[in-house]
Amino acid sequence: MSHPLQALVRRILDRTGPLPDEVLAAARRTVANVVATAVGAAGAPALDAVVAASTAMAPGGTAVVPGRPERLHPLDAALATGLAAHLDDFDDTHLRTVIHPGAVELATLVALQDGPAARDADEVLTAVAWGVEAQLRLGNAISPEHYDAGWHITGTCGPVGAAVTAGLLRGLDADRLAVAVALAASGPIGNREGFGSMTKPFHPGQAAVVGLRAVQAAADDAPWPGDVLTGPAGLAARLAGGAFRPGELLDDLGTRWELCANTFKPYPCGIVTHPAIEAAEALHSGLPDGDTRVIEGIELVCHPLVPELTGNPDPVDGLQARFSTAHGIAAGLLLGQVGLPAYDDDLVRSDEAVRLRSLVRFEALDDCARDAARLRIRIGDAWRHHDVEHVRGSLARPMTDDDLAAKARALVEPVLPGRAAELERACGATGPGWVPALLAATTPDRVLPRRAPESVVPVAGADPALAELVAERAVRPGPRAAELLAHLVDRGRSALDDAPHEADPRRRALVVAHALGSEHDPAITAAVAAALACGDGTDAVAPAVAGAGVALDLAGVLEVPSRAVTRVAAALAAAVAAGSSARVVLYALGLSATQVTGVAGDAGGDGTHARSRADAVVDGVAAARLAAAGVTGPAQPLHGRRGVLALLRTDDAARREMTAASAASALEGAAVPVVATL
Repeated sequence: MSHPLQALVRRILDRTGPLPDEVLAAARRTVANVVATAVGAAGAPALDAVVAASTAMAPGGTAVVPGRPERLHPLDAALATGLAAHLDDFDDTHLRTVIHPGAVELATLVALQDGPAARDADEVLTAVAWGVEAQLRLGNAISPEHYDAGWHITGTCGPVGAAVTAGLLRGLDADRLAVAVALAASGPIGNREGFGSMTKPFHPGQAAVVGLRAVQAAADDAPWPGDVLTGPAGLAARLAGGAFRPGELLDDLGTRWELCANTFKPYPCGIVTHPAIEAAEALHSGLPDGDTRVIEGIELVCHPLVPELTGNPDPVDGLQARFSTAHGIAAGLLLGQVGLPAYDDDLVRSDEAVRLRSLVRFEALDDCARDAARLRIRIGDAWRHHDVEHVRGSLARPMTDDDLAAKARALVEPVLPGRAAELERACGATGPGWVPALLAATTPDRVLPRRAPESVVPVAGADPALAELVAERAVRPGPRAAELLAHLVDRGRSALDDAPHEADPRRRALVVAHALGSEHDPAITAAVAAALACGDGTDAVAPAVAGAGVALDLAGVLEVPSRAVTRVAAALAAAVAAGSSARVVLYALGLSATQVTGVAGDAGGDGTHARSRADAVVDGVAAARLAAAGVTGPAQPLHGRRGVLALLRTDDAARREMTAASAASALEGAAVPVVATL
């Protein structure tokens, strides 16, 4: 019996003939919508940060990023594009799974723009259709258990979609494509603790990177990694409580299309908030002179997912407000039409928005549909209400092509004045060179308008305290760890001396990691490699101690192999070596910890582990540089309600706070005396 992912790939390849017109049209709408949302976010601080970090690490790229004048290297361009497309939460949503597939697909095409994605439009759209279908069907197979547990399903299922699309465009055969999809499934990214920070839109961009890497590894003859779905450390077992329904993945493939159930957002925020917003907009029209100060009470009848996912009553900025139904209601009542301005920091912090949010009371009912709501407002002794049976943008009331065109114009024109029509024509074109032409239509010919910088939100708690200790280099090595790290640092410096022209810190870290080999714990070697690559060369031991110690402590609490936390080791070591502040260290921890899942196949050999270690080193260094450039993360990536410890451990160990002492102890326990390695 073949593995479900092997069966998926074979069935896709058996059905790669011309797709039905309605399927190709759905794929085209998906791409057109996210191109517009990516352009709309082109001047956002989050994208500025990603582009700045990427160009500083590796200048000289050639890949276009929608709406930006800079050129990046392909994987960096994929990350930037996926982040931009999802940043404003204005993209697409498959309602059953809450997957946003378009951002991952666009990011994948951007990385391949100078090669396979330059083919005929129908060929590219066919690959996109199958990539979206793979994401959504995998999501169906593990939902609702997976999402309800706290994972960001766009980031966890997205790598599989990216691998399918990239693998088809690159012409992989069934065996190689199956390996690529399995490798992608073993690299899920993202938990819901990152919602309300830039880490959330980071997920689809990085998901595309994971899928693209998997395709390259498969093309380089990487072996089958084993059961990455239902094995002992598989995706279903680790992240969905063992839930996996193969029929949802495979049944009626090619005749029933989940892609055609993809929907598009009329509002730039979490989709479960939309019914309440529509109701608030309707009630605004009945306010005397639009004055909300007469409102004395607000009640919302809604689906239980609404307060669970978007119940934040007191967001402090626009990113957090996108996951606040109370703010969506306030904005709808205040403005009458909710668009991007509804999530400006100034409006979020305004006295009247704060007052209105404080009035909101939720009544969550199991029999209330996700796309429905009843909103009531009290003015004096009288209550007014508006019922939404099916919100605009839902399957029952989908946005029309005219609606989507109007949405795209509203997003594109402020960034690229006079260019919306050109982009619309490019999206609707046929023939070869479709993606390059699409991206050319997004290239600015003037300085981009910039959004206001993101606010600095005060943070407190166990993880900020840990970040402070790390930034202060408070983790002290024991005698064995000190000896081993000094030895490895010397070896690493020698390796860098042999590669003096390598400037990209990610590649410099790889040089060191390869030189140190696999004889020592991977978290320790990753930390040493990152510290040497990102520091000034005066002291690499202290940063390596901090990174390796915290990562090994985390691995012990989670009871996972240390290779599962090597991104954390590299990220923290890189941040400390660069002299970063505690806030930057915290965000580097957030970006790297969101990639900690412990998912792995059950047939990984030395080659698989070596490739995984290399990717982890690269991603850890990138996380530190992105954080330093301004990409934000959650305040509690480890100890938060949807943080790593809560999601991967359910016993008392998950509540233990990690300290400098516990990190030093974990490092000392993993350090092997130098004499034993000679």
